[in-house]
Amino acid sequence: MNSTAQHPDTNRPRPEAGLRDASLHDLFMDCCRFGPAPTQSRELFVHAVTLLLIAIVFVIVKPAVGFMIAAVVLVAIMFGIRWAIGTRTKWATR
Repeated sequence: MNSTAQHPDTNRPRPEAGLRDASLHDLFMDCCRFGPAPTQSRELFVHAVTLLLIAIVFVIVKPAVGFMIAAVVLVAIMFGIRWAIGTRTKWATR
């Protein structure tokens, strides 16, 4: 008979995996969500991947300079908001 009385630790929430322990699926989902990643290292990974993808798109498409500046500013604002939310809510509780 399996019950939680015999295994009390199974109800305890597990901490989120850091960058080294996260699977590729977890890292991909961090890149896709609007909110911050569960850990600061994973959030920095999201920033690096996003900047790399933007650079690749800019090299391939070669948009106007004004568009590139506007896109980079919008992404920087999004990064700032994600970082502020993560610092105040997610990462401060650890």
